[in-house]
Amino acid sequence: MNLKIVTWNMAYWSHKALLKESWEYLVNEIDADIYLFQEASPPEWLENKPDFLWFEIGSKRNWGSGIFTKGLSLRHVPIQTPYIGSLVVGEVEIPDWGTLTVISLYGLLETIGTVGYAITTLHRMLSDLTGILNGHVGGRRQIILGGDLNASLQCDQNDGGKAHGIFFQRLEDFRLKNCFEPFYKDFVQTHRHHLSKKPWQNDYFFISRKLVKNLKSCTVLDNETVRKLSDHNPVMIELEL
Repeated sequence: MNLKIVTWNMAYWSHKALLKESWEYLVNEIDADIYLFQEASPPEWLENKPDFLWFEIGSKRNWGSGIFTKGLSLRHVPIQTPYIGSLVVGEVEIPDWGTLTVISLYGLLETIGTVGYAITTLHRMLSDLTGILNGHVGGRRQIILGGDLNASLQCDQNDGGKAHGIFFQRLEDFRLKNCFEPFYKDFVQTHRHHLSKKPWQNDYFFISRKLVKNLKSCTVLDNETVRKLSDHNPVMIELEL
């Protein structure tokens, strides 16, 4: 089975007027099997579907993160975390193969002093996921983790620090591999920041080491429609299961 999985920050808070068009593009034009999404608000036609998960961050953020599948059984995996709406975990049944644990992750910004950080909340979310990632909750799993991390090793390059590298190393320590590495020698732009000309890569996929042999492609989707609908690009991976 050729399985397509996409992650996309839909930038609902800044692109509300394009909600309907964004979802039509995501579901109909990209046409994946599993969708991870962040900074999103669902259209009415999706809200009550059994193969759809979405949680609002809350407070001033009436948007959040989730998972959606096309024709595949999806079950919510609840975990103890204060980051509902930024961290969503589901189990997807793949016919004649088994179960994938799918994680939609959003690097929620918090203000410390006068600076916004996501790396702090990312570390806490990884800690909340420890039981699942280590196989102590539900046994050893085959994991797909994707999303807008609001983090990049480019940040360490800019300021000479190590904070982002430590987070990415933690992902490696959980036996997760960066899907970009087999296909790209350098960073690939996935975010267009209006205050920076740097080609930021904030959006990633990580998969269990045992799935690396099944990874056939990792692609950043870029076209006029994407640039109109969000300041982030969708990222798609393909697995041959």
